[in-house]
Amino acid sequence: MARAELATPVQWARQSWSLEADGAPCGGLVLFALDAPEQERRQLASLLSVEESARAARFLATADGQRFVTAHGRLRQLLGSLLEMAPAMLEFGSAPRGKPRLAGAAAGTGLCFNLSHSGDVGLIGWSRGREIGVDVEVWRALRDTAALVRRFFSPVEIASWEALEPAARHAAFFNLWTRKEAYVKALGRGLSLPLASFDVSHESGAGAWLLRASPHAGDGREWSVTATDAGPGVSLAVALEAGICHIRARA
Repeated sequence: MARAELATPVQWARQSWSLEADGAPCGGLVLFALDAPEQERRQLASLLSVEESARAARFLATADGQRFVTAHGRLRQLLGSLLEMAPAMLEFGSAPRGKPRLAGAAAGTGLCFNLSHSGDVGLIGWSRGREIGVDVEVWRALRDTAALVRRFFSPVEIASWEALEPAARHAAFFNLWTRKEAYVKALGRGLSLPLASFDVSHESGAGAWLLRASPHAGDGREWSVTATDAGPGVSLAVALEAGICHIRARA
């Protein structure tokens, strides 16, 4: 069993998958519900650091703070299981442009991770020795999708989106959005990476690709973008430091 694989299933996962990079197992994904029962959420809150607890308390909407607690508590549970460490003892830092990473005793383990949440679902991705970015979006009504497409997408993506039948555009928007977000998060460049400087596909499932890498990445590393079915009304994507990445359903 590769070190990146959990020895037992994640009991709180809604769905989970394994990741393969360039033909070898390297990590995984866990999709989970953010609306945890009160007693369980209190237990998750006890795992958080002082800084994380303060961030949760700053949310004006109580539900948003509760979901923050669940998301970050679950992240600690998962990483603790992978590292065989107590979840509450994990320390986190950030890369120069703010991407979260493990610090302290776990800093040298080579375990990379990324967290995303939308609506009532969260997504955690992890890998060993390869940078990773993930994004999940619950579909919702948008006031002016065409304006968002023109503002945030590349000319190639705009043209492909506009060529679709109107009924297909809503799903395609969220497919494009999650793939672009995952790629930006994997690179750890944040808002400094122009969103129009790279192209991704809008097709579902096996049609998910990084069509053109951003020239602003500039470090010579290879990156792959892929996606899988997360159920009706949900799009998710993974970007990985790899030539080819595959998502495999767990048995």
